[in-house]
Amino acid sequence: MKRKFVDEVAALELLRQLVGIESVNPVFGGSGEAAVCEFVSGWLRDRKIAYELQEVFPGRCNVLARVGPEDKPTLLIEAHMDTVGVEGWATGSPFELKQVGQRYFGRGSCDTKASLATFMLVLERFAASPEDLRYGLAFAATVDEESEQAGAGELAKKKDELGLCMAITGEPTCSDLIARHKGVGRYLLSTSGRAAHASTPELGENAIYKAARICLRLEALEAELKERPREREIERGTVNVGVVRGGIGFNVVPDSCRIDVDRRLGTKEDPQDARSELEAICFEEGAGFEVFLERPPLRGEESGAFVQGLRSAAAQAGYEVEQREVPYMTNAVSYEAAGIPSIVFGPGDIAQAHKNDEYIEAGQMLRSLQILETFLSGT
Repeated sequence: MKRKFVDEVAALELLRQLVGIESVNPVFGGSGEAAVCEFVSGWLRDRKIAYELQEVFPGRCNVLARVGPEDKPTLLIEAHMDTVGVEGWATGSPFELKQVGQRYFGRGSCDTKASLATFMLVLERFAASPEDLRYGLAFAATVDEESEQAGAGELAKKKDELGLCMAITGEPTCSDLIARHKGVGRYLLSTSGRAAHASTPELGENAIYKAARICLRLEALEAELKERPREREIERGTVNVGVVRGGIGFNVVPDSCRIDVDRRLGTKEDPQDARSELEAICFEEGAGFEVFLERPPLRGEESGAFVQGLRSAAAQAGYEVEQREVPYMTNAVSYEAAGIPSIVFGPGDIAQAHKNDEYIEAGQMLRSLQILETFLSGT
């Protein structure tokens, strides 16, 4: 019979408080994570759990805490505090956790304040009984995952200081275990031309036409990537034009245009080769090229024992979980790059992430809580 880690009412109450705090990443026009950082810090203080703040940007800090034996390797449980924007939210307030049947709606309810709440409760459980831990336990609430993952990058620098031997990044995986996922490159492509009145376009040079030609070449590259040999889908790269910005009005020949490109990296692709293909297109079309973000795939080459340990713990807690490979990218790549075997794990379903009716289903948080308790205590 499974032990009752914490009643779900308490877990959902903590989630309600977190969802109630706007923490939209500034790239989506929000105020950032400061208010959630303050809430998490106060929550830790109330429970007499020592913590520190790690500044990543002015006014935007990671929150770190550690409990348990100092002489044992440390497991990191980390979840990000920021969310995507709320424009077009389906109904009601995105910052009010709303129950409809067995679903709880709100921005961040799934991605990824449910993981944050889960990890906070895990920390509280073992801060009260550190003798139950078979590892040291580090907790982190990080900034900027929804943009450049700068918070995770700074946190990874504390590997030796915290004695990190393993890391769990909280994301909505339905408590399944993700040890491999694709990497990503995000690039800013720019074209320039010469402005003129639209009545005499021959006197100008249309930058949008140049950008359109590049878009057609990127579409052809996507088709080619789909046909390249691979053994598994996780090895396939993709390319997508996400945003095109250019022009100021009907009657003006545009003199500039920018294309935002997302290049997903298969687990066997070389990031430099992928970038070079895009650079070659830009060179041939006379376009500018700028790197916005590059992150390698999560390859999971050292995570086998970690995955098996968590699967065993899940079975012991009464749950069957799967090991999966996914196309999206997470903070886990920063920890793996620092030499820390890393897994993506948490409550909720990624299919709900970033949607205008984001929700988490009842029971998801409790399942993740019980799996983590069993793994960390070895009982």
